Amino acid sequence: MSNDVPLWRAADVSAQDVDQLVAALDVPERVARWLVARNIRNVEEARRFLFWREQLSDPFAFHEMRQAVDRIHRAIREKETIVIVGDYDVDGVTASAILASELDAREAIWHCVIPERVNDGYGLSVDLVHRANDLGAELLITVDNGIRADDAVAAAIELGIDVVVTDHHEPGDSTLPTCTAVVHYTRHEHPEDAIVLSGAGVAWKLTQAMEFAHPRTPATGSNQLHEDWLLGLTALGAVSDMMPMRGENRRIVREGLAALRRCQQPGWLLLCERAKVGERELSVTDVSWKIAPRLNAAGRMAHAETAFQLLMAKQRREAVVLADEIERLNVNRRKATEEAATEAIAQAAIHGADGRPKGIVVSGPWPLGVVGIVAAKLVEKFGCPAIVFSDLDSQPILRGSGRAPGGISLHGIVERCSQWLHHFGGHDAAIGCGIERSHLDAFRAAFQTAIETAAAMQLAEQPKAGDSAATEPLADDYLPLELATLETLDWVARFGPYGPDNEPLRFFLGPISISQVTPMGNGSHLRLRVAEGAVERDLVWFHVPESIAVRIERGRDYAFVVEMSENLWQGKRQLQLRVIDGWKLSGSLSRNDFADVYRSLHQSGRLQVPQAHSTADGDDPTKLGLILDTFVELGFAACAEGAYHVVKSRKRDLRDAHRYQLHLRTSMVSLRDDTAKDESNID
Repeated sequence: MSNDVPLWRAADVSAQDVDQLVAALDVPERVARWLVARNIRNVEEARRFLFWREQLSDPFAFHEMRQAVDRIHRAIREKETIVIVGDYDVDGVTASAILASELDAREAIWHCVIPERVNDGYGLSVDLVHRANDLGAELLITVDNGIRADDAVAAAIELGIDVVVTDHHEPGDSTLPTCTAVVHYTRHEHPEDAIVLSGAGVAWKLTQAMEFAHPRTPATGSNQLHEDWLLGLTALGAVSDMMPMRGENRRIVREGLAALRRCQQPGWLLLCERAKVGERELSVTDVSWKIAPRLNAAGRMAHAETAFQLLMAKQRREAVVLADEIERLNVNRRKATEEAATEAIAQAAIHGADGRPKGIVVSGPWPLGVVGIVAAKLVEKFGCPAIVFSDLDSQPILRGSGRAPGGISLHGIVERCSQWLHHFGGHDAAIGCGIERSHLDAFRAAFQTAIETAAAMQLAEQPKAGDSAATEPLADDYLPLELATLETLDWVARFGPYGPDNEPLRFFLGPISISQVTPMGNGSHLRLRVAEGAVERDLVWFHVPESIAVRIERGRDYAFVVEMSENLWQGKRQLQLRVIDGWKLSGSLSRNDFADVYRSLHQSGRLQVPQAHSTADGDDPTKLGLILDTFVELGFAACAEGAYHVVKSRKRDLRDAHRYQLHLRTSMVSLRDDTAKDESNID
């Protein structure tokens, strides 16, 4: 790690930008630094971000939105049969439920067809078109799919069925499907203002446009509960499909989750009950880890129709049966995933040098419904792109799913070696694909080459080693322990909801000493009592490797990166500081070292430079020089005419000085160093 890189992003922000935000927004200087560190410098943008005033985009800025709305309205007015074709993941199911709920509120004649993952595959197909035709479809609307379904759309037109495509996946190289309308977030009147939306988000914009152009009458359900439900479903889709959490998506998620906390839909309430989620305290984390996996389990292990029907259920009796079935499927999904992940990790380690492959392509007798989860687990463990294929029943075409770490375009990488694939589609973070069994080894090699090429291109565009931007800072800002308070937490909460492009704020704590170490749970978690001067706080470190836990010593100085969150216990609101990473500080200067030198300088009035850098009293001249130069940077002292002297200055923290930050960095010894070695031996 380059030693000249500041430890936190806020260290390099423009003081002028910070002062401007402080004056305009009347916020603490520290909060303004966080905004600028996130590249939010414009006053209006900062006001919208911090005070939750993001604007909603005009749905009619989408190309062909007007054609889509007018055709749907005509179908409703003339009592034509409308068939929705959705998808089997959470985004597809919620998109289907959004449009179905809107059509239902307008008393339209509608059916919803959701593909079955194994037999139908992803997206609109010719077979699904014929199924829609059998249902009497006169208008077919896709949600979360269809942008590449040229043949299927052509088949529908041939049968006399009009088609409206709404999607958010990457368009293919060929022309767009020829149909009544193609609504896609990239097809925008003002491309620079286009918002990256989920499939549910695009479907929601369609319902917004329908309401603006042809408002529902009170008799057909024009009420706030309905609007809240559509927005809540959109939030589920955005979180589950990991949409960028800036601008409109951020507002969708924040207000959508608030709407779901008020929601009385029987299916939603039972889903929360089975997931042990208090719906009134629903969070992004709850959606990601408890709600979405259950909705996904239906499509992964059986048929997503179960999840769709649960969301659409109007009676509790009906919803109970569906919720119980989803819970059963989720248990099966967890078991199948654990077994497949263990086998896939073993395969991946074989293909990578030192157990750390650059890219992973594996296959096995695993249910198609879990390969996406397994790919995500491989990414988490190995930190590289991964594609996992299901090899069941000796099918000639293996189907799979891929995931990639943030900052890597998996879609772009796969495009470079797509000649080996039978088909593929998706976006930067995730893809679905198929391959002939005989091409698997060749694709694995080509995938590695494509990753290396992409990495080389990215490296060429990055600063060289030694440049101040060559290494990422560890945190957003430092945090004095005395400011680890509920008041600070309230400001931190204003930066949420968190997600891609808006990761949780992280803070550097240190140097701090540990006075108490308390194991929690089964011993895999730790509670650390830490002190900074007279101030003490508790840190919580979840899932601490044993090799780290045994090396933590009381009385030593450490540094930690933490996230702040709220912990409600028996109705009492408390601050929780959760450890993300930790370091032992070896040979670092203490605050007392700085205080001793400052007192000496203050008492003597001035120190000649040779005297200041002498080894008198056993002081290390290098460290003494560092202390004095830090004082100069902070404005506590000045060096003129060959001597240091005290300068009257406002109180500042040592960590505001770049020199002190760089000193801390050189003193930090990662607690994970030995752990990494242990893990590589296991692999």
